[in-house]
Amino acid sequence: MRTLIQILALALAALAAGCGGPLDETVSAKNPAALASWRARIATGSNADHRRRVEEAFQEIRAAVAAERERKRVLGQPFGAGSDAVDLLVAERVHGFRVRELLQLGGEMRVRRLGAELAGLEEAVAKNAQLVTRPGDLESRHHLDGLRERQMVRVQKYREDLAAAERELAPLLAASGRRLLGAEEIPLVSTPDEAPQLIRK
Repeated sequence: MRTLIQILALALAALAAGCGGPLDETVSAKNPAALASWRARIATGSNADHRRRVEEAFQEIRAAVAAERERKRVLGQPFGAGSDAVDLLVAERVHGFRVRELLQLGGEMRVRRLGAELAGLEEAVAKNAQLVTRPGDLESRHHLDGLRERQMVRVQKYREDLAAAERELAPLLAASGRRLLGAEEIPLVSTPDEAPQLIRK
């Protein structure tokens, strides 16, 4: 019984000191292979919620790096070719991070991406609100009504996702006291919606 009490006391002391928890673990990513190995260990040695948060962070970071590669390709700037270049830059970006920093960076990227995509969708909604159909053109009217309805459903979903992402990010920002995402980093923005057809102003 005394041994058990001593073990519990040591564990509580470690927690009080802020060390040893899963959020304080260091990401090992000297190269893409090392990062893959680290992620495989996380995938088998942590609870489901922790795995989900880590994987979502990596997805956001990788998507942002891939978007930056595409932006530089369009501008004719060197970046590197293929998925290997993206994997290498992801590894370089997160190597030595604590898990809490990894989650914060992924969360900041998610909030920025969702915010940009929501703004694009809301702009498309505003433009489509100005469109009218030809008198008697029921096909175009039904198409436009359906498009507006689908867009509003997507707007609501984006708002809910953005609010959830901000709630998950908030405690990480409060703990670190600073942002990790640079202002120059471009979010990945998808096409807001299908273009309306058979309609005119």
